[in-house]
Amino acid sequence: MGIWQRQFLTYHPVFGWWFVPNLKAMMPGADGAFCLRTNSIGMRSDREYSQTRPPGGHRLLCLGDSYTAGDGVDNKVRFSDCLEADHSKLEVMNFGLPGSGTDQQLLIFESLARSFDADAVMLAFGVEDIQRNMTDIWPYRQRGSNAVWYMAKPYFKFEEGSLVLHNQPVPNVRLSKGDAMKHRESAHFLRWMDIKVTAPRWAQQQSLLKMLSVSLMNPYSGYGSEDNHEWKLMRAILDRLIREVADIPLFITPLPDLHHSVMGLTPTYMRRLENLRDSAKSVFVLDILPDFKALPSHERKKCFMSDGHYSPLGHRVVTQAVSRALANYCPDVLS
Repeated sequence: MGIWQRQFLTYHPVFGWWFVPNLKAMMPGADGAFCLRTNSIGMRSDREYSQTRPPGGHRLLCLGDSYTAGDGVDNKVRFSDCLEADHSKLEVMNFGLPGSGTDQQLLIFESLARSFDADAVMLAFGVEDIQRNMTDIWPYRQRGSNAVWYMAKPYFKFEEGSLVLHNQPVPNVRLSKGDAMKHRESAHFLRWMDIKVTAPRWAQQQSLLKMLSVSLMNPYSGYGSEDNHEWKLMRAILDRLIREVADIPLFITPLPDLHHSVMGLTPTYMRRLENLRDSAKSVFVLDILPDFKALPSHERKKCFMSDGHYSPLGHRVVTQAVSRALANYCPDVLS
């Protein structure tokens, strides 16, 4: 989780927040400064895009959270940009948004990304995003301040068997910790988040704190059963995305984190997500964890920065796994 200290995100009435358009800034990262650049529509990108595919080429749309957006690294070393560099006829549009849940990623597709012609869509999300779908607020820290505040986000609920969107437009409010704890199912989630965001930076980067995040508040417990309410909501959101994408391939790509790649946690998320695989409808589920596990342990550790986000090496591992999947399932996109 990133604590935003510079105004590089701004209020958005549909998503809750979005990148400030036309921004070029050096940002403090976990392992050093990195360059963050956005285009005129607020995508984190070095360039503009036309609504239509590039002449003679193909286009992949990427949705996701801070792992996809590339927290801590320059645009050019993210897996989306590396895919472009490796495949000259492939254009990759990265709609990743830090701090977002799968609910917001769905809304980004419906409200923005789908307006661009594409040959395939990839939802590349952090596996802990299942919990973000359960809350209607998210923490942030303003530049120059140690105080943690909370901003509103959109969220879905089941009502009479249907998925119903709430917080539309998203309230443009700033909440204190006390007010935040009164919100929806956020209290348990935010108690742990409050410990994380108020801890000194050196403590946030320690393995002990990362292990405590699993033992005190297991962010993956929602994948434990088909009947878990977190999974039911996540499944409904993913089913809606599958219906919306419809006629082109969709790659559902859970991005393994430090707990699964280095610390050996069992990837229970794959048991649930594999059930979404449907080759007849061109819905593919990519398991990238084996690509990390194939590396020696000391190399695996180098795939992650001290805050848990992917390093340039981590992005390269994802690039290779996605390239292989594209070649296997829809090679025309690469030719």
